[in-house]
Amino acid sequence: MTGDTSLVVAGIGIALAVPLTFMFANWVRKNIDHGEARFGPDGKLISDEKNNDE
Repeated sequence: MTGDTSLVVAGIGIALAVPLTFMFANWVRKNIDHGEARFGPDGKLISDEKNNDE
């Protein structure tokens, strides 16, 4: 009986791991600001802020 119980618990854990992982990844995608990095033709990072050295 203890072997069956441990298999059931492991199965439930595996069955919940995949949807919970996708739910967490979706939450991170929506709520965490991870900006885009843009690069110019010279390979340097283009900043969204205005540069005064132009």
